[in-house]
Amino acid sequence: MRYIKYSLFLVSTMLISGCAELSAINDKVGDWAGQMNQTLYGSKDGSVEQHNGRQVYTKTRNGKYVYQDSGTLQLKRNIDDVFLKVRREFGFRPTNADSDSRKVYHTVQGTFYHVSGYFESDVDTDGVHLGENYLEVIIEKGSKNQVNVEWKATGSARWLDSAKQRLLNTLK
Repeated sequence: MRYIKYSLFLVSTMLISGCAELSAINDKVGDWAGQMNQTLYGSKDGSVEQHNGRQVYTKTRNGKYVYQDSGTLQLKRNIDDVFLKVRREFGFRPTNADSDSRKVYHTVQGTFYHVSGYFESDVDTDGVHLGENYLEVIIEKGSKNQVNVEWKATGSARWLDSAKQRLLNTLK
């Protein structure tokens, strides 16, 4: 019995130390993969600056200014109705539709909707070409007929104002 306890203690100690070593190795491999990804594809996080009174994110790959805006809302509505209004306003299509794969949505009907898409290119008021504008909206079912809407948009200041106003008017 004494040998069983002693051997069980040794085996347990070896297993615990082995798990800690594997975790450290896994962290190191993850760090190396992140460094390789950043070297190959560039950093996705740009620097945050102020430009014309708004937060601007400078994309590191092309050095262009991109404005970003986001927000959350809670509504007392049917989630399906909210989704249909947003989809119709911005022209989102199912992911399996062949028509326009740049504005798509994913659904778990009656529970979760994720719409995202790229819109026309735009030029800032200073004449800086910003590239395509982007909008992402996540619609989730809350409790007791409550809907949580989270949105994020990037692009020109003019387009952000327009998209935000269109979205808020649609959700009224």
